[in-house]
Amino acid sequence: MEFTQLKCFIAVAREQSFTRAAKACHLSQPSLSYQISKLEEELGESLFIRKPKGVELSDSGKLLLDGAHRLLEEQEKIVSTFRMREELMAGDIRFGIIPTMAPYLLPPLLGDFRADHPQVRLLARESRTSQLLKEVVEGDLEFAVVSDVAPALLKRYSLHLSKLFDEPLLLAVPNAHPACSLSELTTKSISEDELILLSEGNCLRDQTVRLCQRSDRSSSLECEQLPTQLSMVAAGLGVAIVPEMAVSNHPNNALSFLRFKHPAPKRMIGLLKKRGGKLSPAAAEFLKRLKKQSA
Repeated sequence: MEFTQLKCFIAVAREQSFTRAAKACHLSQPSLSYQISKLEEELGESLFIRKPKGVELSDSGKLLLDGAHRLLEEQEKIVSTFRMREELMAGDIRFGIIPTMAPYLLPPLLGDFRADHPQVRLLARESRTSQLLKEVVEGDLEFAVVSDVAPALLKRYSLHLSKLFDEPLLLAVPNAHPACSLSELTTKSISEDELILLSEGNCLRDQTVRLCQRSDRSSSLECEQLPTQLSMVAAGLGVAIVPEMAVSNHPNNALSFLRFKHPAPKRMIGLLKKRGGKLSPAAAEFLKRLKKQSA
């Protein structure tokens, strides 16, 4: 049973004429008669009583008519739903983002997007990369904004990581720290015993360890969140490598943020999704705005 057949059936029932129904459906009369014939063949019963001056519904036709209307109404609802999604008027965006980006990037981005597309529901999941990867693989998230995923994991789980933008990494130090007077700052300028790290599992920790070429096991202060890390630096407990995005959102006057000499270290912010998976129109628009905001 096809929707075209049902539309032809309803037209004949309404017009009580194959000729007028064919005209209403923009079909030739033989084409319309063929659609009705195929429908009757599938159902095994005649739907119309043919008369010299038209047709009327048989008992079987009357039984089908109400159901045909309901089916076509449901079809229109489904088509309308997808049309609204295509036009970014409705739908859900389920995505993940790492904690070292979420508080700095999301608030202005979400506010503007919701103002322009109020019927699109945004569901943001803030978590570490390992957890976001799992949820993308399982289909709980459409995509995730992350910074560091091992190529072996991408291959194992058939994932694709594409670059959104690069973010410079800076050195956060207390004011009047000796590093403030250096003409050229390098990662070798950082004393290993004063480096404050995020806890294990944070991609920024892994990047810091690689940049400084230090042992991940060596003693240092550790904390769970980037704001806590910056507060420790402000209290004079050490220094930390932090993403540039965090700088403008940290008003503490006890801190200085120093740039490394060229080529300065940076982290790649990327889009993680299933390989070959197509983003919804709303998600594509959201990511377009994310890239523009970060440019």
